Amino acid sequence: MQTINTITSEVNKKAKINNLETTKKVLTTFLEITKQKLNQGESLSFKGYFTLKRGTTQPKGSKNCLKHEKALTDFKRTNPGKGVAFYAQSPKFRKLIQETKNCKDCQTKKQQSAKLVKPVNRVSFKPSESF
Repeated sequence: MQTINTITSEVNKKAKINNLETTKKVLTTFLEITKQKLNQGESLSFKGYFTLKRGTTQPKGSKNCLKHEKALTDFKRTNPGKGVAFYAQSPKFRKLIQETKNCKDCQTKKQQSAKLVKPVNRVSFKPSESF
């Protein structure tokens, strides 16, 4: 495992800054900003290198109001085992989805469930395909 000093000297050589203190300040500032953004729950993507993302909890319960939740479960119960293609082609299902998008109660329930999502102490690191 490399320390900040060895990384600083390598970056200093490649960037041709010729000042170890400046390079060290840039790297520590970069790491601090990365830490702050991850603590705020933001994802960081370094194009062509990697992506850092902080995990979040999943909201519990439904994201629709009681009326539409019952209608959706009834539809799913009457059409068990049918695939996504069936749901996409069904005019009844599309009508239900459109109603939930326009329903004010469903919108407020979705906003409330979005507020309940909290970041956890897990960061995922995903290298890019060209890495």
